[in-house]
Amino acid sequence: MTLNELIAEVYTLTNRPDLTAETLSAIKAATLKAHRSDFYSKDIYETGISFGSLEYRQGLDYITLISNFRAFKYLRKADSAIDDTGVFFTVITPEEVIDSYGKNRTDIAYVAGRTLEMRSSTLFQYGLLGCYVLPIVTTNGYSSWVAEQNPFAIIYEACRVIFKSIGYDQQSSTFTGLLSEEYELLKMSAVADVGY
Repeated sequence: MTLNELIAEVYTLTNRPDLTAETLSAIKAATLKAHRSDFYSKDIYETGISFGSLEYRQGLDYITLISNFRAFKYLRKADSAIDDTGVFFTVITPEEVIDSYGKNRTDIAYVAGRTLEMRSSTLFQYGLLGCYVLPIVTTNGYSSWVAEQNPFAIIYEACRVIFKSIGYDQQSSTFTGLLSEEYELLKMSAVADVGY
């Protein structure tokens, strides 16, 4: 469903078309919540990275590169910005950069603020990054595969929030139950990419 279709469906179920701003806000929040309910392969974004020069160490401001970034999936060295055959970096915490012998580890990456720092065993200039991204929930650019394939996971959550915000606890509880069923269906249909 489109954003306008989601809004219309929430109006139908809540019978509160007067709550326009609240409905839009609830749908945006519900969309983000649905995508964050698991790490779905449909949320993976892949892009090539080109650094200015060949180096053993590189840094990437991943937030500037991918504004709707959620979490890393993989990072690998590459021979060009479109290559996909290089060695994978192991993404670690900053505390793990030194091995048990007190030596710097290589072919690793770690987050330092909004920068992904990479240490390589070889010189490299290119990489291939795969990460989970959040949906676009702006009014003009709204884009969500959950809205297209499992729209009631968003609709029921938005209704639940609206009813709760206006003090209709019984109706909110009803939608909590319906939402639980929708999330089960969402996970059954979207966690595995190949059906059994």
